[in-house]
Amino acid sequence: MSQVRRGVGHDLCGRVHAVLGVECYLADTHYPSPHQSLEGESWDDGLCSKCAGGGLLAGYTCDRCNGAGFEPVELIDPETYQPG
Repeated sequence: MSQVRRGVGHDLCGRVHAVLGVECYLADTHYPSPHQSLEGESWDDGLCSKCAGGGLLAGYTCDRCNGAGFEPVELIDPETYQPG
């Protein structure tokens, strides 16, 4: 069975929020902008700090990222952000 290849710049991101389970609907070229769900949630993500992105810890699904390998990172409010 042949696998359909995604076309960069033509498909949706599809990244799923590790806790909420909502999916990013933006084009797959939206990086480094935050992910956005149809429900209005906005998030950034990075490798899970507990399982280092593997999704498993000691043979079990990581409880921090729910096996996704990524965890949500809190967004900084641009109106209150002060560098340094």
